Amino acid sequence: MEKEEKLKEIYEGLEEIKDQLTALIDEYEEEETHTGKADELIEALDALEDASETIEDVLEN
Repeated sequence: MEKEEKLKEIYEGLEEIKDQLTALIDEYEEEETHTGKADELIEALDALEDASETIEDVLEN
């Protein structure tokens, strides 16, 4: 049970980080100069989404 609780905490933390990262990406995309930073951050967000989904799958099984 302890492992599942840790995974739930990690999952919740990832969800919070994803929300913060999404807001930051929006700020980068609103800027007039496109430096490619938003694209790089989107890749990081995608990786976090994959991690969240994996943890969710482990918790469901």
